[in-house]
Amino acid sequence: MNIFSSIWCWLFSLAPREKTHNNEAERLDATMKTTAVNRYNASNRLKWQGKIAFATTTILSLGLIFIPLMQMANIPLSLKGEVLNAMQIFLAVSVLVYSVVIGTARYDMRSEQLNDCGDKIKDLIRELRREKEAAGGTLGKDQITQLQLRYSAVTTDVENHTRNDYRLTVLQLEETYKLTGLIRLTWWLQFWLSNAIQYIPSIFLLLIEMVFIFDMFGATEIFSPFLNGAHIQKG
Repeated sequence: MNIFSSIWCWLFSLAPREKTHNNEAERLDATMKTTAVNRYNASNRLKWQGKIAFATTTILSLGLIFIPLMQMANIPLSLKGEVLNAMQIFLAVSVLVYSVVIGTARYDMRSEQLNDCGDKIKDLIRELRREKEAAGGTLGKDQITQLQLRYSAVTTDVENHTRNDYRLTVLQLEETYKLTGLIRLTWWLQFWLSNAIQYIPSIFLLLIEMVFIFDMFGATEIFSPFLNGAHIQKG
């Protein structure tokens, strides 16, 4: 009976999800560690958003150059010249929009600020542990208050992390948070789904460009019947 009870508890993560702390110093240590990992995860997320946006802009720009080069080479193409010219305008606007997004979002700067915030919190954690060790395992109320004030000052200097950053942190810090079985699987699925959604616009634009170029050479016929007006002529 105990085996089935253990399996049930593991499957639905019925055990306490957060480690209990004996005193205020341990609680502050765990809080700062969680926040530091949150900041690092947020920094990494922004860094990847910047990389994907830059890669999207680069590939769209290459397509913008590639299409007129194929026209100049007099290679037989399946799409009309007017359609190719319209596609070039679409790609040019897409590149412009993504360039504005990258400049406005300031991914690199925000990522660096969050990473620096994580480093500062790690320094506070080391200081807390040094003071705790020097005091024989306990800290006075004044020392804890002082560290809390410094921790608060560090965290308010930069933007906050997202819910998805926190979700990843809980999954990573197994020594502090305990998620098992189906609940852990659900959290992982939620994390990856939320993480993938932010890249859908980039993937969608790149797929449009790729399919258009394949249609241009006649390798596929996905857009070309509509763009060339074949369906209208049949009607």
